[in-house]
Amino acid sequence: MAVPGEFDGAEADRLVPTAPSRLAVRSVGRIRFVRTTEIDWIEATDYYSKLHLGDRSFLVRESMTSLEGKLAPRRFVRIHRSSIVNVERVREIRTRHSGGHTVILHDGTRLRLSRSRRGALRSLLPR
Repeated sequence: MAVPGEFDGAEADRLVPTAPSRLAVRSVGRIRFVRTTEIDWIEATDYYSKLHLGDRSFLVRESMTSLEGKLAPRRFVRIHRSSIVNVERVREIRTRHSGGHTVILHDGTRLRLSRSRRGALRSLLPR
């Protein structure tokens, strides 16, 4: 029997938002749906975000903070104020001479890893 003010497991599951499997990308005269599993990384560009999918990229009118809140937290992690990566696309993390770190993706893309976000990325990578 549930105690008043507490949630049972089924009710708690309904309250937890699920990450979308696709994002809508609007362009002139159409809306394209992009699978989140295809996204390599996301880049902040002024008031927009650029989704990078292999050799293609799409500009979306959404903030990094908004996208970060929508995407699956076990798959996507913000590594810098200007970039979010798909953890499955991370090939390696390198230490720079300055003491900072660089994230290298499967396609060779190099992204700066913020010192304050290093732990979040490492916690999602296999050991």
